[in-house]
Amino acid sequence: MAQTSITPLNQTARIVLGMIAEGHTTGYAIKAEIERSTRLYWGASIGGIYPELRRLTDAGLISARDDPRGESVRHCYEITDAGREALRGWLTDPCVPALDFRDEALLQLRFAGVLAPDEQLEVVRRKRALHEARIAELEARLEAGPFDDPFHRMTAEFGLGWNRWARDWCEQTERRLRRRRPKP
Repeated sequence: MAQTSITPLNQTARIVLGMIAEGHTTGYAIKAEIERSTRLYWGASIGGIYPELRRLTDAGLISARDDPRGESVRHCYEITDAGREALRGWLTDPCVPALDFRDEALLQLRFAGVLAPDEQLEVVRRKRALHEARIAELEARLEAGPFDDPFHRMTAEFGLGWNRWARDWCEQTERRLRRRRPKP
């Protein structure tokens, strides 16, 4: 017998419930939408999506039905009333959301002090290059056309602004590090 809720929803459960509520009904569609939209700030691995779909189904937050396609059978998911309430509860929770910032390039920067000056500068250059790539990706996405939802667009705009700030910070830091390097 399925339980009626998961307390608390983990990060993958939140993203999966949100995707299903938006109409992304298969594991493949959910992963594709994550790649198209949220991966720039909140990813979920394909290896985590399918177990979470089973867990949410067992908890009664989503329902599954078989959808035969040729020789294969895929599962289509739909959010239940309990799932919609769990998602709504998380979205409207007045508690401060967790700000879990994971940036391996920033972690490398944290420990760059053990490197030679030229290597330290290269750590910052690589970080800047990552932000420049994200800027190009977000600009292309924003210029590509309308979004399915204005909040999706606002999220992309925020990401663009944040990455521009981070790129500019890297450029300033590169200048500061070049000034500190000993003259030959």
